[in-house]
Amino acid sequence: MPRTRKITLQHRLEYAAGRAAQAVICALPAGWSRETGAALGGFAFSVLKLRRRVVMQHLERVFAGERSRAELVGIARRSYENFGRMTFEYMRFPRMTPRDVEALITVTGSEHIDAALEKGKGAVLVCGHLGNWEILAMLASKGYPMTFLVGEQHNILVDGMMNRLRARFGGELVPVTGNLMGVLRALRRNRVVCMLSDQDAGRDGVFVEFLGKQASTPFGPARMSVQSGAPLLPGGIVRHAGGAHEIVVRPSVESPPEDLPKDERVRLLTQGYTTEFGRFIRQYPDLYFWMHRRWKTRPPDASGDGS
Repeated sequence: MPRTRKITLQHRLEYAAGRAAQAVICALPAGWSRETGAALGGFAFSVLKLRRRVVMQHLERVFAGERSRAELVGIARRSYENFGRMTFEYMRFPRMTPRDVEALITVTGSEHIDAALEKGKGAVLVCGHLGNWEILAMLASKGYPMTFLVGEQHNILVDGMMNRLRARFGGELVPVTGNLMGVLRALRRNRVVCMLSDQDAGRDGVFVEFLGKQASTPFGPARMSVQSGAPLLPGGIVRHAGGAHEIVVRPSVESPPEDLPKDERVRLLTQGYTTEFGRFIRQYPDLYFWMHRRWKTRPPDASGDGS
């Protein structure tokens, strides 16, 4: 039975503020809107310094000995600018026409989706917080039968607004919490189940190597693949000039031997897509969402603070 979420005065005010901001953003020309978002992201980095220490710690850990301090500061600033652009682009989804989608969104590696669907067991497309990850919603308008796993916001009004933006391109939305059976049904209908799976999973996650360090990682995508037989496809979104985006789909992660224990198969698949996503980040570090405390949860036998 779905849980009931109470709507408070604060929720209504947040929703009203969000709709007002969206109206202003949609009224701006696309280029102006995008660069206004970038400027606000740069302001958050340079002036407000929101999570700046965490971001720099992450970059210094990952690129130690490879990049100078000045290069890392530049990557960090551009990461904030990317997040600002992404937020404003997302709010402008109501202004996106089919012609805009055709002109601005390209898919590289679509043959891997096609090959997966030919097997008739659906496909699990797993991506991370790189580029404008909300662009994934537009895969549905490219003709693919898409089912998106989405997180639930505490504010039910804002949650509804966000999901309406995602669903306007034709995809099916499924709440990420407690919906494994719904996902398996989607795979049995030979749909592409798409989700983000690159953030700290706490003590419930599986520890795999991510950018040189053990990180607690959601095992949901791998579990779905093991239980359904659906190929698991890593993907990423790359930003290009002029508001263009490229959805890049890599070949499916190699399936572990079936005689291995289920937990080990899940771990190996999780490591497979996490390794591929690490390659995306090393290639496009300024497009990654470094503000998240990815290594917050430490392995049971490790000491020291995560970040």
